[in-house]
Amino acid sequence: MSYSINLNSVSNKTFRLISELDNALINSDDYLGVCYFWHHSYRHFGLRDATISQRKRIHKAMMDNGLDVTQESDEHYKIINKILGAKK
Repeated sequence: MSYSINLNSVSNKTFRLISELDNALINSDDYLGVCYFWHHSYRHFGLRDATISQRKRIHKAMMDNGLDVTQESDEHYKIINKILGAKK
C-alpha cells in the first residue's frame, strides 16, 4: 500500500506533529525526510531546499556508511555533494 500526504495542505498542528515524529526518527531507518537532521555547518548546502526524497537518500547513505547524520565530516560532505551537487 502506498500513501502520499501533501504537507502543503495540512494544518499547522498536523505539520508540527509530523515534524516531531520525524525528529524522533533521525538516525533510524524510519526517517521520513520532513525535518532537518544535518549538522549546522551544512545549512548553506541546499539541504533546506532539498526534496523529501533527496533528504531521505542523503540520510540513508550517511547511515549506510556508518555515520551519525547529525555530525560533520568529509564523508558527510561527499554524500551531500553526490546527491545534491553541493559546492563546498
